[in-house]
Amino acid sequence: MPVQRPPSPIAENPSSDSPSPGPDAEPAERPDVDFVHRNPILAGAVAWEWKRRATTVTLGGIHTSWSSLLLQDPLEAALWVVLDAYADDLVPLPLKVRSLTAAGRRCVVLGQVTPSQRAALSAEGAVAILDPDSTAAEIPRLIEAVVLGSTRPLVPQPSVGKELTDREIQVLELYARRRALTASALAQALGLRTTTVRGHLARGRKKLTDAGLRCVTRGELAKALQDIGYSITDNQWHAVGRW
Repeated sequence: MPVQRPPSPIAENPSSDSPSPGPDAEPAERPDVDFVHRNPILAGAVAWEWKRRATTVTLGGIHTSWSSLLLQDPLEAALWVVLDAYADDLVPLPLKVRSLTAAGRRCVVLGQVTPSQRAALSAEGAVAILDPDSTAAEIPRLIEAVVLGSTRPLVPQPSVGKELTDREIQVLELYARRRALTASALAQALGLRTTTVRGHLARGRKKLTDAGLRCVTRGELAKALQDIGYSITDNQWHAVGRW
């Protein structure tokens, strides 16, 4: 059965222009791994190192954004996806992992994370988290070890975040970021009504409050999300030179 395209929390219109293979067409062999990283230089170096090495694990698409991965032909999608932990976009990392896992794909995260973020990612289905200090020459070997089962997979942990819907995760995390988007600005960015965004905020905050977390103010909400591992701290963004 073909690997399904991961559902996106941001609405998309799939293209109908791509030709479909005929009934007698030979099915193409799927690659093992798709690689997603914000840094095109690192992504290109990893691709070059991968081709240079003799390995039984094949590399598929190289993407520099989450949206690029979503535009991939589902028939060319690899079972495994390596995700950059610090892609600064409209989809929080735990939600990406959840979407890929729901589509039957296996996710590996590349980047330094806190213990709470590690627990959240494992709860959403991440199989492994790789050392961000690894060189481009080392990354293919580390990924190969995960794919072949030589690395012990993460043990899923319980998480308050699992009680949140996809949209609640997305809206809460984006609202709590330091950019301080208003509900109306966030609604425009996501293609939603302002009342819909406010509804997601209210329901998500109630779930966090019911779990014993304070989230009345924007600052309290940011801390609550960081405490449960569903948001990246300002210090972490600074450390990777993003903000």
